[in-house]
Amino acid sequence: MATLFFTVLLLLGCLLPDKALAFQPHAYSGLYIHQLAHFFLIVSLFFFAVKARQTRLAFLKGWRQIIAGTWVLMLWSTTTMVGHFLDFDISEDAIFLPPGATIPFLRLNGWQEALFYLLKFDHLLAVPAMFLFYRGLKLLREGQATPSSPRQTQP
Repeated sequence: MATLFFTVLLLLGCLLPDKALAFQPHAYSGLYIHQLAHFFLIVSLFFFAVKARQTRLAFLKGWRQIIAGTWVLMLWSTTTMVGHFLDFDISEDAIFLPPGATIPFLRLNGWQEALFYLLKFDHLLAVPAMFLFYRGLKLLREGQATPSSPRQTQP
């Protein structure tokens, strides 16, 4: 019953959207710290992926999925950083509502604005990265549940 309730709630959320803001706006001082956090995330994920690839764990399918998710998450963080930088150059009148219209129009004044709005689809990278992490962890858990060493097979 709870699953049906949450499914109906999810469908209502999809059919009656209000605002879909992919980038979280930050004040200028907060943006610099936020950008540094993206940079440090990229660096730490890079070292994690390289180190994990060098170990014997990289031969396990679950770990390969986690490492792939790490690379996709690095790409997500990089594109999000670029989107935050481009946010400085976006004019306030890029999205406007003409008189008598119910759907706002988007006015692109250059390639920076086009790239900014394209990068707003950052969930197309974040969701697959999280799925790869989930799938990798699930494969590792399933692999540990099956008897793989002599200790686990003995009664």
